[in-house]
Amino acid sequence: MSTRSYDFGSAVFRFFHVAGKNPAAVLWIALWQALLTGGLVYLAWVTLGDFYIWMFQLAASGTEPDEAELFARMGSSMALMPLISIGGVVVSLLAQAAWLRLLVREEIAPVFPFRIGSDELHLFVTNLGLIAMGVGAYFAFSFLMVIAAFGAAAAFSGGGEAGAAIAAGLVVGISLLVFLILALFIAVRVSAAPALSILQKRIAFPGWSATKGVFWPVLGSYIVAGIIIFVLSSVVGLILNFAFLGALWPTLSEFFTMAQAGQEPNPEQVLTMLTETLTSPGTVSTLIAAGLLSVILRSFVDAIWHGVGAYTALSSQPLAAPAGSD
Repeated sequence: MSTRSYDFGSAVFRFFHVAGKNPAAVLWIALWQALLTGGLVYLAWVTLGDFYIWMFQLAASGTEPDEAELFARMGSSMALMPLISIGGVVVSLLAQAAWLRLLVREEIAPVFPFRIGSDELHLFVTNLGLIAMGVGAYFAFSFLMVIAAFGAAAAFSGGGEAGAAIAAGLVVGISLLVFLILALFIAVRVSAAPALSILQKRIAFPGWSATKGVFWPVLGSYIVAGIIIFVLSSVVGLILNFAFLGALWPTLSEFFTMAQAGQEPNPEQVLTMLTETLTSPGTVSTLIAAGLLSVILRSFVDAIWHGVGAYTALSSQPLAAPAGSD
């Protein structure tokens, strides 16, 4: 009987190992994910932007909106949001499949890295199964917790309202702790299911076998990957904050000058100043660049997280552990 091999470092750095071997593929997937996500964000802004600008203008002028016009604008603005939301789900699924194909099979679709095929279908059904499991567990636990709390309150009602309340609170607190522990255990045990579905080209729900015997190493890998993601996100977030501050600095500087002179701008002035700043070519370029960087970072964050599940799925196969585990 062969012994299961699981290398902690290779699991955490699976993404970096693949990126080092094929950096062009990593950048290509991240770029397309950023472009498609950015396009959806732009559509959402075009759909909702005019409505919120109109509302802000009314608030600045102190005018009450006409009810009929309000509902008409709201209806036209919200009509496309369900389609945009569906588009976001589709892009997320396509990106997840593309990353997992690269991380577990080291493959990338030519020219356009996203596609709709059997991999995406298997991944979609597997993800649906995981979501259904999570939602079902949540509602089942909530129902049982309410019953237990009422039962504890009834059992200790002889001690008065205070005793019943304390008993119910203890039951809820302990039940919540138990639920969190069970949720963590189940989440780790099924974490490799999406990667397994891409690796084996089948619906892999719930994927228990991939994490059998390696629960603690997998949990530790996700914790370390989460720390890496937190550090990267913090650094890039700091850069983005400075970029936004630089873009808005002309307007802020003008506000400071007016405040020092004892002048208080009226709402119309504030709106005009903000509009001029946000529509200037320099500000628009800065915001687009910062937004693109943010979305690309999100792509890399997704890939780093998927890397742990990808290595776990690969290491569960009867052959040797994946390359990069030595």
